[in-house]
Amino acid sequence: MSERTALRRVASQDWFAGRWGMQRLILNVPDKVVGEFWGEAEFLPDDQGLTCRESGVLRFEGQDFQSGRVLLFRFPKPGRVSVAFEDGREFHEFDVARPEAVHTCDPDVYMVHYRFESDSWETRWEVHGPKKDYVMETRYSRR
Repeated sequence: MSERTALRRVASQDWFAGRWGMQRLILNVPDKVVGEFWGEAEFLPDDQGLTCRESGVLRFEGQDFQSGRVLLFRFPKPGRVSVAFEDGREFHEFDVARPEAVHTCDPDVYMVHYRFESDSWETRWEVHGPKKDYVMETRYSRR
């Protein structure tokens, strides 16, 4: 089996479906402020793919906040993943053989790189703009 075929199987709708534990680190580069998030991401089937519901605790500067978000994962063809915001607006899309994407929200630029393993995956976001300069790394582990 080729590496590309293996990746298509790993980053498929069936593979994402279910519950994942999450740990996230957020580093505000200029201020050297570190944030942490821990919780869960649940990928549930919907009419067009999967709805991902993240929920957990966000800690910044010693204070904890309940936090979460909803993203829509779509799989337009084998080996392709499209991610949208909860309201359906496009967020980013990537090919699992080259798991990276750019999202522009003028004047800010969000660059993401995905890394997949058999029972876990990671994202690394680098965000730059006039008022934003941070790195956010998240590890998802199958529950």
